[in-house]
Amino acid sequence: MALTYHLARECLNNVDDAAGRFQIEGGKLSDAKKQPVGTYSIVRRISCGTQAFNTAQVWITLFFGKLPDTKIPPENITLHGSHDFNSGDGLGSVSAASSSFVAQIGKQYKSASSTGTIVIG
Repeated sequence: MALTYHLARECLNNVDDAAGRFQIEGGKLSDAKKQPVGTYSIVRRISCGTQAFNTAQVWITLFFGKLPDTKIPPENITLHGSHDFNSGDGLGSVSAASSSFVAQIGKQYKSASSTGTIVIG
């Protein structure tokens, strides 16, 4: 069964350096029914190896829980892949997860900027 999450951006910052650019985004995370389940952080890296595709390597971490009730550090899923700047969409796979989500490791994901969603599996 696929997992669907909705992302609601609260911040987006660009950090330029000698090798390219980091784009750092974060915000609120909701489930398929749009109920709040946590937060997320995205880091996109643009370098000489990604510019030809107008893409970025991306890592995304989904943090689950509601403060102050959640345990620290929170349960999480980390995804690695690519982000297309033309469409805003992305794809890749789950690279790491805490014990509650370990069954998701290795599953593919797709993200769609038009809907603000990430679908795993």
